[in-house]
Amino acid sequence: MKAYVKDGIKGFSGKLDGAIYYYHPRLRRTLMRKAPVMPVQAQNHVYREISRQIKAIDPSEGYRNDFRNYLNELRERDEDVRLPSWYSLYIKMLWAMQAKYPDLVNLSTITKDEIIAQDLPCRSVKRAVEAGLLPKIPGYEYLDREI
Repeated sequence: MKAYVKDGIKGFSGKLDGAIYYYHPRLRRTLMRKAPVMPVQAQNHVYREISRQIKAIDPSEGYRNDFRNYLNELRERDEDVRLPSWYSLYIKMLWAMQAKYPDLVNLSTITKDEIIAQDLPCRSVKRAVEAGLLPKIPGYEYLDREI
């Protein structure tokens, strides 16, 4: 794929000469990173399937907005927070949930219906904070929109 300029965005986006270019809206800059060259291994397939399963959950827009608001507040309180988007925090929370509840949660088979049926703490940001999956910040009690 060749790099191209998107309409309305001041910067390149795409792959070119072994590098990946992308626009970061919060930094208002085009960033470049070296394209990773990963050897194909068995665990790569496992993580790929887990990533696909997590993406298939497709949280509601209200849930996403709660995560965005939570992350913005978290960044204001702690400048060491380097998570680029709500999705990164969401993934981090799901892995923490699997570590905390290994008998209940298997990320390679998790679905939205399973989350609701088992009443898992990732149903809302509020419940994730109360379960210790996310750090407490003032006002987290209002972030209660469900997945």
